[in-house]
Formats: sequence, structure tokens, C-alpha cells
Amino acid sequence: FPGMMVDADIWSDAHRYHRDAGRLHLLAFHSTGIVGGLEVNQNDPPDLSVTIRPGLAADPDGNIVIVAQPQRYKLQTRERGIIYLIIQFREIPGPPLQPPDGGQPTRITEGYRIQERDKLPNEPYVELARIDFDPADPVIRDPKVPSKPVKNEIDFRHRQGAGMAAPAPAPIPSTPPSPPPPQPERVAPIVQPGPTAARETVTVGYLTLGGTDGLHRAGIENLVREVSWRSGINVEMRAVTSLKKDVKGCQLLYVVGNSRFEIPGDLHAALGDLLKSGGVIFGEGCSEGQPKGAKEFGLAFNQLATQLKCKLEAVQRDHPLLTCAHIFSQVPQGVEPGMLLEGGRMVYSAGDYGCAWRGGRPDSPLPRETIRTAVEMGANILAFAKGTK
Repeated sequence: FPGMMVDADIWSDAHRYHRDAGRLHLLAFHSTGIVGGLEVNQNDPPDLSVTIRPGLAADPDGNIVIVAQPQRYKLQTRERGIIYLIIQFREIPGPPLQPPDGGQPTRITEGYRIQERDKLPNEPYVELARIDFDPADPVIRDPKVPSKPVKNEIDFRHRQGAGMAAPAPAPIPSTPPSPPPPQPERVAPIVQPGPTAARETVTVGYLTLGGTDGLHRAGIENLVREVSWRSGINVEMRAVTSLKKDVKGCQLLYVVGNSRFEIPGDLHAALGDLLKSGGVIFGEGCSEGQPKGAKEFGLAFNQLATQLKCKLEAVQRDHPLLTCAHIFSQVPQGVEPGMLLEGGRMVYSAGDYGCAWRGGRPDSPLPRETIRTAVEMGANILAFAKGTK
């Protein structure tokens, strides 16, 4: 009002209100991630450095990160393993100072910091790239095949693009709902659509047991990319090397193999905690060249379910796994005939969807319709993991 005195607190409150409103709008109506630019390239000539191009991103707190000039970043780690290259929003107090000699900063610059991490942080971040680092070859390169980067090549597959947010999927019931009683015919009211919600994240742990490392990895990576692009779910994949540490925070643990396996009893608690927290354990045998081994894996998985006090039963029509994203009247085919067992949030598939998600086996490619159906079934599994509590 005219004559109102504006002190430091009122000034701060007014500006905080507008900043919070802008952040709320971004989070309510847009998904976070990279808006544009921020490409990561090898240095010229190649060494342990990468160049990050100018660009724009929005972090999970609704902050805008602006990189106005190319930035060269030199990797510091010398340890073998996955490097996560991330960018984070930062507020930097700056001059002029008040009073001028050693006083308080009177300006805040919206800046950023670029970091390499051996695991993703709990605080807000935007992922720029990953690198499967091998110190024996101290050179970082652009990927020859972006969809299949090898060691010391820059991996872009987990970058999330910002955009308009999709509606959040409805919670998935743990049991099929009863049919509603018949209602007299009436005219349905017109319902205006409400605001969309920011996309949530599903973390998928990938674990190979009883088989060669890397089984179905290409397939699950294809599924993660497809669902992230086409649905309202952000999907992030995490390689599980330690059951005690890496399964925490996973909504879905994808376990694959082609032979019998055993998990030591002291590790059962980690899997039990995952199930108690609402997570889903999805097991699948890979039958490529090992049909007998895939059956042995299935028996071992069923034994594990028994040890975790989960009774696996055949999935029937109207089960949430067949209805929570795409509608199926029966379990669809993968590379093998479709068969799903579920109980206590443990799921087993004998259909070998992992091979179907990469197009079938090299000597026996699948028709496009079968691949599409398998991907839709995979989307159902992810939605089931997200919605089952």
C-alpha cells in the first residue's frame, strides 16, 4: 500500500514468494531434466577430459540451471567403476558488500557446479552422462554406437529430457477389484481435466544370478528407454553389485540368469526389506542357448520365493499385472510362450521378455507385433512395481 515501509525481511519474503511460485509451476506442469544443449563430448585431442556444451536444465527442486559457455571438466577418479557426471544448481552470494569493507553480500548469482560421483546423490541433480571407467585406458571417447557404449565411452542413455508432464498413473490395487453393482442409465457430467503432475521416478535394479554377466542387459535398457520416452514414468536403471547396498531405493529388482543359483541366508534380509518397503522382485530365465538352464533358474527363483515367504501362483485374467497400464486378456508371449507367476510382490516370467525387448534372438528375430506386445507387458511390470504397496 502507499507509504508501506519495505525492510530487508519484507523484500526477502516478496522475492521468495515469486521464486517459489515459479518453482511450483515448473514442478506441477513440467517434467525435470535437460531442456536443451548440455551435450558431453570428448576433449580434442582425447584425454581424461570432457567438454560440456552450453545448455539449460531444470532440477527436481524446480531450479533452472544455465550453462552459458562451454566447460571443460577433467575426471579426477582413478578407480575402476561407473562415473556419474552430474550438474547441480547453486546460489553464490556476491558483491557489492554492505558495508563495503568486510560486510554482507547484497547479491546472489544463480550458478551451478559439475561433479563426478561414484553413486547418485540424494540432493537434487541433473545427470549429464555416465562413463564405465577403466583406468587401464586413460582416455575418454565419444561412443561409436550411442546405444551400446563400451568402457571409457560417454554414455548418454540415462539423460532425462524435460518437457510437459504426463498425468500421474493411478495407484495399482494389490488384488483385482470387485465389479461395481449395476447402475441406472444416466447422463455423465462433463468433467474438466485437472492439472498434470510432475513425473515420478522408478528405480530398476539389474542383477545377474546363475549366469553370464550382462544377460538381458540390452533388453532391459531398451525397455527403460522406451517407457521413459512414452509414459509418465521416469525410469532409472541401477546395476546391483551388492544386495545389501544397491537394492535400497529400488522399486523393481530385475533378476536374470540361465542356471541354478543360491543366495546366502544373510542376504535374504536385504531382499525381505525390499519387499516390505513395497518393492517388487521380478525374475526371468534367459533361454537363449540354455533352455534347461532357464528352467533351473526358475526352480531356484521359486525356492527363493519360498524362503522369503512368498507363494507364487499363476497370473490370471484381471490381475493388476495384466491391467495396470496396458490391457491383456492373458499373459502375452515373449520369445517363449507367456507364463507369469506372482505372489507377495515377487514375479516370475518364463516368457523370456528380456530377449524379446531386444528384438528376439540373433538367429530368430521376432515380428514387430510380438516385440511391441512384450514392451507393453514390460511397461505393465514397471507400473505394477510403482503402484503396488
